[in-house]
Amino acid sequence: MENGKRKRKAETAAERAPAESSTVALKKPKVVAAESSTVALKKPKVVAAESSTVALKKPKVVAAESSAVVLKKPKVNDAPMREVRPAVLELAQVQKTALDVPQVDRAVRALLSHVQRERGTAKTSLLDGLDVEPPVHVLLSTKTMPKAIGKAKASKPVPLGLPHPYMSLETAEICLITKDPQREYKDKLAALGVRAKVIGVSKLKKKHKEYEAKRALLRAYEVFLADARVLPMLPPLLGKGFFVKRKLPVAVDLTKKDLRGELEKGVCSALYRHGAGTSNSMQVGTCVQTPAQLVENVVAAVEQAVRLIPGKWSNVQSLSLRTTNSVALPFYNSMPHE
Repeated sequence: MENGKRKRKAETAAERAPAESSTVALKKPKVVAAESSTVALKKPKVVAAESSTVALKKPKVVAAESSAVVLKKPKVNDAPMREVRPAVLELAQVQKTALDVPQVDRAVRALLSHVQRERGTAKTSLLDGLDVEPPVHVLLSTKTMPKAIGKAKASKPVPLGLPHPYMSLETAEICLITKDPQREYKDKLAALGVRAKVIGVSKLKKKHKEYEAKRALLRAYEVFLADARVLPMLPPLLGKGFFVKRKLPVAVDLTKKDLRGELEKGVCSALYRHGAGTSNSMQVGTCVQTPAQLVENVVAAVEQAVRLIPGKWSNVQSLSLRTTNSVALPFYNSMPHE
C-alpha cells in the first residue's frame, strides 16, 4: 500500500514540473519581446525626426541670406546716372552746392529762349521800354517772415561776388556820392583812371532837391556808390524812386588803400538787400551772357545769399529765375515737411 502511494506522488510531481516550467518559458519570452520591440520602435523614430529637422532648416536659412545679397547689389550698382551738359558738369565738380545744377541750367536756357522768341516777334511787348540787355534776376522766397531790421541795415545792400560780372568798372556809368569836400575824391579817381561822376552830400542836397532832378539823376547812371560814412543819410535825400528801381547806393570804404578794388567790388557784384517780407530779388546777370556764365553766377549768388538769411537752407521755400515782366521759372522748391 505504501508503495502504491509513493508511485502516485511521484507521478503527480512529474506532471506538475512540466507545467511550471512551461509557464516560465512562456512568460519570459513575452516580456523580453515586448521590451525589445518597444526600444526598436522608439529609437528609429527619434533619430529620423531629428535628422529630418536639421536637413530642412539649414537649406532655408542659407537660401534666404544668399537671395538677399543678390537683390541688394544690383540696386546700388545699377543706379541711373543723370545726364548733364559738359559746362555744368565742370561746375558741379568744382563747386559744392545744395542746388541741382542741371535744373538751374535748364531754367537758364528756357529763360533765354523765351527772351529770344519775344525779340523775334513783331509785338515785343515783353521788352518794350527795356534796356538792350534785359536783366536776369533770382527770386528767393523764405518760409518765415524775417525779424524787423533797422533803417541803416535795410538801406545797405550786401555785395555778392560773381564769377562772371555783368558790369565792369571801365564801361559802367557810375555815380559816387561822397562826404564833403568832393574834390579830394575826384582827384583820387582821376589818378586811378576810373571814370565816374562824383557828387558831395551838400551838392546833392542843393542841386537834386526837386523831384524831377532826382528822377533825372536816377536815369543817368547804372550804378550808384556811396561812402559808407554818409550812406545812412541818403535814403531821404534820394527819394522813393531809388527804392522802387532798386538802385540804392552800394556802400564802399573810401579810406582803404586799394580803392580801385573796393570800387570794383561794389560795381561788379550782385546785390542782396534785406527785405521786410518773405520774397527777395537780386540781379545775377544779363541776357547777353552765355548760359554757362549765368549758371555759375546763379549758383554763386544763391549760396552767398542763403548764408545771410536766418535758418539758412532750412528756411528757403523756393528759388526762381525771371527777367523784367516775364514769368518766374522755378529751379528749386523745398518739400512741405522739410
